[in-house]
Amino acid sequence: MYPIRLVTIGKPKLEAIRLLEGHYRDLLKGFARMELMEIPEGRGITDRQLAEEAQKLRMQFQGVRCPVLLSAEGPRRTSEDFAAWLGTRMDRGDSLAFAIGSSHGFDPTLKAEVRDHLSLSPMTFPHDLSRVMFLEQLYRAFTILKGKAYHK
Repeated sequence: MYPIRLVTIGKPKLEAIRLLEGHYRDLLKGFARMELMEIPEGRGITDRQLAEEAQKLRMQFQGVRCPVLLSAEGPRRTSEDFAAWLGTRMDRGDSLAFAIGSSHGFDPTLKAEVRDHLSLSPMTFPHDLSRVMFLEQLYRAFTILKGKAYHK
């Protein structure tokens, strides 16, 4: 099983989101060993909040060869392109950690430190929905790599 860590700022608020997230995490069990880390949102003014969250994310990235920030500024990839990117990282043996920031995004210093970024869409989505969308795309990428019919 390929290990993948998903680090999120905050927890889902809606039961429907938790159910969908659980559905995709169950589907992913056949492809990856998913580790979900939920970090509490920082407090105070936005700059301080982002700096606090960045410190906690850095701790989650320790020992990870390929941390990835899911942010609107990242490159947009098709599902097939994301699958190819994922396959390359897996072939190299890279450990992966994907991070979903708070509603304020990520601290600018963290954005500068982390090389890999990925955009889920040029549109803005609620934080909770982004979690589900990412897990679905991760599952889709694995089905593409394995030649399964799901991705079509």
